[in-house]
Amino acid sequence: MKIALKDLKGDSSSIHFEIAPEELELKSEGADFVQPVKVELTLRKSGDSLFCTGVTRTEVNMQCSRCLESYPHNLVANLDFLVKVGKDKIEIEYQDQAEELIFSGNQIFSLDKLVKESIMLNLPLKPLCSEDCKGLCPVCGVNLNISSCKCKKEESDPRWEKLRDLLKG
Repeated sequence: MKIALKDLKGDSSSIHFEIAPEELELKSEGADFVQPVKVELTLRKSGDSLFCTGVTRTEVNMQCSRCLESYPHNLVANLDFLVKVGKDKIEIEYQDQAEELIFSGNQIFSLDKLVKESIMLNLPLKPLCSEDCKGLCPVCGVNLNISSCKCKKEESDPRWEKLRDLLKG
């Protein structure tokens, strides 16, 4: 999505749009982006600066890190950045980073990179289908959320017995 600064009317504007995950090249292991990314953005002018705040929303099919089952995850990410407009360049400040874009005549900048970063940074590091997910049996691999198994679980590693004796005493 590109924004032309000359098309913005007044001191405040709202923009709503959708972007297909393929356009943003969204890819992450254990995550399947199947829904379009919805962006709601409010732009406020102040002199030569443009304050932009908004939110991105999408649904992602994630793979649980405990049981390896797929589950839908509603991802909501804040999008806040500042656009400084100069005579022959635009500078975008986002999360303590600055990017300078040089333009000729038409003051246009793209939101794709900012939207992609906000989504990727808000993906869960350890996705879980539920907080009480039991995971897989370490012996037979059965999903313990669906059924139980009769595998014999080893009590402990014998190398830790001396430390266990210290705790008892």
